[in-house]
Amino acid sequence: MRLLVTRPQPDADRTAARLGALGHVALVQPVLTIAFNPPPADVERPGAILITSQNAVRALTKWPGTRDWQAVPVFAAGPATARALADAGFKDVRANASDSGSLADIVIETDPKTAGPLLYPAARDRAGALAGGLSAQGYDVRTVEAYRADPVTRFYPDVRDALVRGQIDGVLLYSGRTAKTLKAVAAAEGVSDSLARPEYFIISRHVAGIVADLGALMHVAERPDEDSLLALIPAAA
Repeated sequence: MRLLVTRPQPDADRTAARLGALGHVALVQPVLTIAFNPPPADVERPGAILITSQNAVRALTKWPGTRDWQAVPVFAAGPATARALADAGFKDVRANASDSGSLADIVIETDPKTAGPLLYPAARDRAGALAGGLSAQGYDVRTVEAYRADPVTRFYPDVRDALVRGQIDGVLLYSGRTAKTLKAVAAAEGVSDSLARPEYFIISRHVAGIVADLGALMHVAERPDEDSLLALIPAAA
C-alpha cells in the first residue's frame, strides 16, 4: 500500500521506516511541527513525573539538571513513550497506562502524594484533564508547558499531487489535532474531496470521529498505540 504518514518529525520518519519494513511505500507529510519552549528556570526536584508523549521526553531531556532526576518515578502513557524514557536514562518508568486517563488511574493507585509534587511537562494544546483530575484528588501537580505543535499551512507538492491523482491508498492518523489540521490544510489547498478516497488507519475512536464526515473507509486501533495501529494495515492490504 501507498501510505501517508501525517505525524510530526522525527516520529514520522520512524513510522515510515516501519512501514517500509512491512513492504509498504510511505509518503511523509507532517501536518504539525514541534517547537520546544525554553527550559523553566524554577522547577524543583519532583516527587514523580507525568509523561504523555515522546515530545515531552525530548523536552524534559533538554532541561538542565534533569540527569539528577533519573531515579525519580516516571508515569508514562504508552509503550513508545516508556521506551523513550528508558533510552534517556530514567530508571523507574511505570508504563502500564495506554493514555492520559489511565495514567491518572495508575498515579492514584500508587498514591505518591508524600514524595513531593508531580511534574507534568505538557504540550501547549493538550487534550484531556490529567492535571485537573489529579489536583481534584489532592495531588500537587506542577504543569510546565514544555512544547507546542504548530500546524502547517500547505502540503508538500508531491503529497498534494498524490492526493489529487488518487495515488494514496491509506492515511495514518495519530491525534485529534493532526486529524483537524489535515482537513484544514486540504480545505486551504482546495483538495478536500480527495481526502475521501484513501482508507484511514486511526489511533482511537475519538480521532476517528473527527474525520467521520469524510465518508472514507476507517480502521480504528484496538489500543491507542502505534503497534496496534500498524497491526491494522496488513489485514486491510
